[in-house]
Amino acid sequence: MHGFGVFGVPADAPIEGRSALSIGQVLTEAREAAGLSVVEVAAATRIRRTLVEAIERDDFAPCGGDFYARGHVRSIAGAIGIDPAPLLAEFDATRTPAPSPRPTDVYESAKAFRTQRTGPNWSAAMAAALVLVVIYGVAQLITQSTGGNPPDPVAGSHRPGGHRSQTSQPSSGSTASPTPSVVAEATKKVQVTVAASDRSWLQVTNAAGHSLYTGLMVGGDVRTFSDRSRVKLVIGNAGALSLTVNGTKVGAPGKSGQVVHLEFGPQDPAAG
Repeated sequence: MHGFGVFGVPADAPIEGRSALSIGQVLTEAREAAGLSVVEVAAATRIRRTLVEAIERDDFAPCGGDFYARGHVRSIAGAIGIDPAPLLAEFDATRTPAPSPRPTDVYESAKAFRTQRTGPNWSAAMAAALVLVVIYGVAQLITQSTGGNPPDPVAGSHRPGGHRSQTSQPSSGSTASPTPSVVAEATKKVQVTVAASDRSWLQVTNAAGHSLYTGLMVGGDVRTFSDRSRVKLVIGNAGALSLTVNGTKVGAPGKSGQVVHLEFGPQDPAAG
């Protein structure tokens, strides 16, 4: 810890003597005091160098939302050795506060969340396409290893002229379809761990809209949820829960009493 207060000066300095520094200026001064470069901070936090530079300029737009911005500020502060809590409080103070929800608000929003799926199921279509690609790649590998032709889809039948349809063999220099990378991509999952420090209502669904959990979490509860493509959450008391997404701790998704809707994929959080 380098003793920086909320305004980027020693924490024991008189209030009236403090100059108002922004969050980005506090992070910049603390990083330089720690003898670290932007590149070193980016490597330590796995946040893009350009994104670290934007945050030090108080430009949070590239973060992709307040939730990710808070997580980045927390990670950078930890890497340069200062307490992130005052900076997060300052960040929240600049945002429009959300009114405290009524119990009916939480359940009504959860009901709307469950019924908002419309349109074609693109996840199922993509999964079917991946299966076809894998099957085709395996067929190509079997054909090349045996030296024969792929089976005729209309074996035994004859077209006009008396000739049976045959599929041309692949040339000796051809290679099989890149099935290993397709299979590796298909096995990626998203994993979200939720830890409670206080009471909070929580609903979790997957990409298909199936419920993974609905109920009340209390202080000390820890639950982990996973899906191949998407995990969606509705949280009734955002300040009471701390999230870890795909192995990266992102902390509380909001303030105490705030209702938030979140969803994560295999590439989240958007830090790289």
